[in-house]
Amino acid sequence: MSIPQPDPQVNPRAQHDLLAAAFRDLHGARLHGFALLVSLGDRQRAAAVSADALAAGARRAGELRHPERAAAWLRARTWRRLRGSTSRLRPGTGRERNEALRGLGMQPAALAGLGALSLQERTALVAGSIERLESADLQLVLGTDAAGARKLLTRARTRYLAAVLATSEQRPPSEDVPGSGDLAALVDGIASRTIGDHGALR
Repeated sequence: MSIPQPDPQVNPRAQHDLLAAAFRDLHGARLHGFALLVSLGDRQRAAAVSADALAAGARRAGELRHPERAAAWLRARTWRRLRGSTSRLRPGTGRERNEALRGLGMQPAALAGLGALSLQERTALVAGSIERLESADLQLVLGTDAAGARKLLTRARTRYLAAVLATSEQRPPSEDVPGSGDLAALVDGIASRTIGDHGALR
């Protein structure tokens, strides 16, 4: 799916509304999945920041026609909003987050891996390793240059793997230990599950 091209026979206001609707349809579900992973399953914050980014992007849909560039712009705004909001956990929030992520298919080892990362490192891992954004797009998301993005992504991968392995040593050998390859499919699973529950984001 792509953003439709302008139609000279459609008045500007109607054309903008069409572009905005197409923009939300194209990016909404996956952006919410990104926000859920980066916020470690905080449904309230993920819904708020992804809705904010999506609304801002829809207003600029005419400028953000390239799907990959638009995805990077949306993720940059989303993680900045997460970074700017409170990081204090209310009583019970940690448990609720774990339950939210497990309900989306995340196993304990993968959850431990993401939980071991800082917000910026999770953003790098999700955008760079899971969603596989190109280097230029990852730089835009993180607000850094190519060297800085590579360094951050390498550190995030290393810390994630160490936490996954440490968790796997505490589990029965018969249990599968998910790695980043499993997480790559998780974004699609989260996106598909959020379409019904968060239709307003689209």
